Amino acid sequence: MSSNKPASGPNQPIGTRVPDEEGRSVVGKIAVGKTTGVGPYADLSNISFQDPETARVNFARAIERLSPVLASFLPALLAESPDPDSALMLFDRMVSEAPPEVVRLLDRHNSLAHYAIVVFGHSRFLGETLIQNTDLLHSFLREKNLDRSFSREEFHESLARFRSRSFETDVSLLLARFKRREYVRIMLRDVLKIAPLAETTADISALADVLIEDALREADSRLQRRYGTPQHLDSEGRLVDTPFAVLSLGKLGGSELNYSSDVELMYIFGDGVEPPRTTVSNREYFIRLAQQVTEILSRVTREGAVFRIDLRLRPQGAEGELAIPLVQALSYYASTAHDWEQQALIKVRYSAGEASLAREFIRAVQPHVYTEQVNFAAIKTALVAREKMHKKRQHGAALEQSNESVNVKIDPGGIRDIEFLVQCLQRVYGGAEPWLRSGGTLFSLQKLHDKLHISGKEFHDLTSAYEFLRHVEHRLQLQQGQQTHRLPVGAAELRILRRSMEGYAPGESAESDVEKTVRRRMASVGEIYQRIIYQQQTRSLRDAADVEFQLRSTPEPTTADQSNQQILERLASDAPWLYQIASRQGLVPQTRKNLFRFLSSAFTSSERYAAVLRHPEAVSRALSLFEASDYLTDILIRHPEEIATLSGLGGTSSRVGSGYLFQGPLSKTRGTSDPVFAYLGASQAPYGEKLSLLRQHYRHRVFAAGARDITELRNVYESLGATTAAAEDAIATAFSLAGQPEGLAVIALGRLGSGEFDVLSDADVLFVSEEVKDRAALTKAAEQMMQALAAYTRHGMVFPVDARLRPRGGEGELVVTPAQLQAYFEQEAQPWEALMYTKLRFLVGEHDLAERTLSATKTLFRRFADDPTFLRAVREMRTKLETAEGIEKSFKTSAGAIYDIDFLSSYLLVKHGVNNKGGSLRDRLWRCADAGVLEKADAAALDHAAELLRTVEHIVRIVVGRARKWLPATEHARQVTEKLVGDILGREFSGGLEAELARTCGTVRGIYQHVLEVSK
Repeated sequence: MSSNKPASGPNQPIGTRVPDEEGRSVVGKIAVGKTTGVGPYADLSNISFQDPETARVNFARAIERLSPVLASFLPALLAESPDPDSALMLFDRMVSEAPPEVVRLLDRHNSLAHYAIVVFGHSRFLGETLIQNTDLLHSFLREKNLDRSFSREEFHESLARFRSRSFETDVSLLLARFKRREYVRIMLRDVLKIAPLAETTADISALADVLIEDALREADSRLQRRYGTPQHLDSEGRLVDTPFAVLSLGKLGGSELNYSSDVELMYIFGDGVEPPRTTVSNREYFIRLAQQVTEILSRVTREGAVFRIDLRLRPQGAEGELAIPLVQALSYYASTAHDWEQQALIKVRYSAGEASLAREFIRAVQPHVYTEQVNFAAIKTALVAREKMHKKRQHGAALEQSNESVNVKIDPGGIRDIEFLVQCLQRVYGGAEPWLRSGGTLFSLQKLHDKLHISGKEFHDLTSAYEFLRHVEHRLQLQQGQQTHRLPVGAAELRILRRSMEGYAPGESAESDVEKTVRRRMASVGEIYQRIIYQQQTRSLRDAADVEFQLRSTPEPTTADQSNQQILERLASDAPWLYQIASRQGLVPQTRKNLFRFLSSAFTSSERYAAVLRHPEAVSRALSLFEASDYLTDILIRHPEEIATLSGLGGTSSRVGSGYLFQGPLSKTRGTSDPVFAYLGASQAPYGEKLSLLRQHYRHRVFAAGARDITELRNVYESLGATTAAAEDAIATAFSLAGQPEGLAVIALGRLGSGEFDVLSDADVLFVSEEVKDRAALTKAAEQMMQALAAYTRHGMVFPVDARLRPRGGEGELVVTPAQLQAYFEQEAQPWEALMYTKLRFLVGEHDLAERTLSATKTLFRRFADDPTFLRAVREMRTKLETAEGIEKSFKTSAGAIYDIDFLSSYLLVKHGVNNKGGSLRDRLWRCADAGVLEKADAAALDHAAELLRTVEHIVRIVVGRARKWLPATEHARQVTEKLVGDILGREFSGGLEAELARTCGTVRGIYQHVLEVSK
């Protein structure tokens, strides 16, 4: 995979494969204006287009706007692109949509066209950024800033200039937009080979530090305006400001951030006696500050989120407070932290806030990270973590091994193995040799080589493999802007990847199979890994006291077995009945493992242990949960007190479901019947306490609903109705927390609107207000509601709230009036919105506003019922959603899946003017049948299919704890899913559940096509 392309200067295009007789490349002639012109019929046969006909059309259209000279260079530029189809399509869009002065700039400075083609051919998501921000081309020309990396100070200055020119008041959106703009420059330096890997990741990391610092400044400013500056008394009794710092770990801590990394952070604040009569305590202030910083950085905007924030490496993980005082943090790492938590601190680094506080923390934890003695036990920590990860992955691959692609991060010999190995050696020798203490992997490899802890060949092989694999990771993530580490499986995608990696594998030909090259590199790393670990193990057996440790292919079982035995001994004396359950013969391994995880968690406090002892029958009942559901098991392990819920299942009824056949979307019968939620709405308790209780009680409701699904095998519509009821109550409570604002109505859409809200779903809502009310105040109340539900606290969030289904999506006003809806529906609304608004349903607030909103939708429905293009638009949208997933299977988007039923029923309800359009899929299908627009046999078949698809989708979420697109990857999870679905539906799947799904989807697609064909 080598290339003859020379390294390029910052403001010159790189060369193509074939130099001319003067030694210059064809693209290089752009700088001197030497080439022959081409027209719309230019020879494009030497360019590897996937769709040559479309490319020719795009090419002809694009060169109409270009000068003859620039048009003549375009084929050579495209020939160099790894993805010429995308490059040409996006370039055509840019010259079509950009102002004329941009095209003139490209004509005058042809190298800018080269930069644009490079961006478009490597990254669609950054290509969109360039199209929307063509002023970046001016900056490349004016500032000549591609020849160097930016310092933190330069990013600060650049952000300040960008902010001064922007009218954007949404800080999250402004920072996300600035990040994407800077990524274009960083990416160009990367793919043009101007910047080496270490420089690219350092640039991204420095940019991240600046964005975090700006988010902190904004959040701190908001809180200080409300509460004042947090202060404490120093050692001399003087009142001083209390410091706060943001520490980074993981990739950012090592200044090795990639284009789509999670950002791992920790928040700490200073100690000291607080002055009397403060508005809030320092602890509450800094927890709120940490929460707001996280919210600014992680909230999704139309430019995406600034970053995905991961706070799980803080003391006590997800159970710990978001921000903790310095003394408490140091005490935790000195006496409580697990060895892996101490190892994570190898990469801890200051990112924002008070630098002196960060330095004090980092200095103080070093003795817990690095010991004076050679720490051979650290090798075991690294190995156990690695083997757990590999074992989990092997389970996931069991059913898909034949067509699974390579994961360059976590597969054996991948990026993670190199990082583990480096950290392992740093902990072994870093105590005696402080010079080895550094965060970056490449820098640490150099230091380990300098100190002779790895050989010259090992250093070369590990360094080159790490750089190569990180470049592959970058190319994969750049293509669509997604966090992915897996090689594609399609030939076209692999060809694009291979072309983008040319020049990064010395000794490999340009036509080498990229997957084989990756596997060869990873095999080499795996061999080095095993050899070095074996050497350290041998030395530990000779020199260390921990002589029982030996290299194994699975995690060492002895410690867990000893711990389980200790638990049994304690139960034998404290609770014989519980001992009988825990020592029961015949428990499947999954059940036994989760049972002891639960008991271990219960033993961490006397209150938790007492809660378990009070409910012996509930522990026995929990065994089925431990066997079947990772989602419910995790809740019990994190919150053992929830075991009491299993003693009193039942009670909370679902107010949504087939009852929609008798209730319209404006039913006034709703209102929280839950006494805890009702108390929260009226309580005078501090706001923070109410937010915590809101999250805890919603978790309790969802846990109870999920447990009933497993133990009582409920019909899926009853299950989803219970979850919908819990979500409704939570939203009603949030409405109360926002002051029950007059003149505001909250209306459900999507799955919440149809009464099919599931665990791990987002809540789609629409906020509608009176025209004469204070819109700014009502918008603030709506934002407060969203914050109450979706803000991340130590108890997590209730659920994400999505208001983007409002008119004009994220670009539109958060709160709209019925008159605005009416105007929008008459003129601007799209066909898909007519389908979507069939699920509209009143939740809470002003009932007459909901009535007027429903009245406005009649205009929308009549408009598209009379539109002869409505059917075609519906089919095109459905096809678009189906093809967007590629070959990946999906409960929703695959041919014949849920969207077929949903689109078909919604279309029929709108097209034929059926009055009551709401309810679940089942309700909507039978309304169509009752109206005579769908044959009853077809309605029955679609109802049968919808119930299967909804049941499988719901059970998969309960079993694996994630909203998966298709069946679980692991054999155990698949078996559990199939059994539960069969038991709930009273059916057997002789050919297996997946075959049944395929047959069902085939039936649905046949009905979908037939009914829509008849509707023409």
